[in-house]
Amino acid sequence: MVYLKKILVTTDLSQYSLEALEYAESFSLLYASRIFLLHVEEHAHHRSEDQAVAALAEFVPRNIDPDMKLTQVVRSGHPAAEIIKFSREENVDLIVMATHGRTGVKHVLMGSVAEKVVRLSAVPVLTVKPLPIRESLLREEDVENELHLR
Repeated sequence: MVYLKKILVTTDLSQYSLEALEYAESFSLLYASRIFLLHVEEHAHHRSEDQAVAALAEFVPRNIDPDMKLTQVVRSGHPAAEIIKFSREENVDLIVMATHGRTGVKHVLMGSVAEKVVRLSAVPVLTVKPLPIRESLLREEDVENELHLR
């Protein structure tokens, strides 16, 4: 049987990342899990760790129900590496993260944090594609055309 005692949710402080948190909250209610909300500040952004902590502390109350119990964590470095490192240190049972749906040249140039985490993680990773991205990528007509329903 699967027990999810610790769930790691990643955030880049965007609205997209909140959808991943919704999934984690559902699992948390089922398993009485502890949720970690991890923000990794990339070195390239030149924001200090104190500034990143303040940004996360401002993001959480504006966007997350105050009744949700979670542990806020900030790290600095390369996001995929820090996510993997944190998951090992805390022995998390599941990582939940939103994807931004980048494709083509943007994906090749920027890489995908989610893709790297999926490849390198020793624990299951649930990737969530936020609704606005799902809607922009796939329309009903596309499905009907692909399945030759028209």
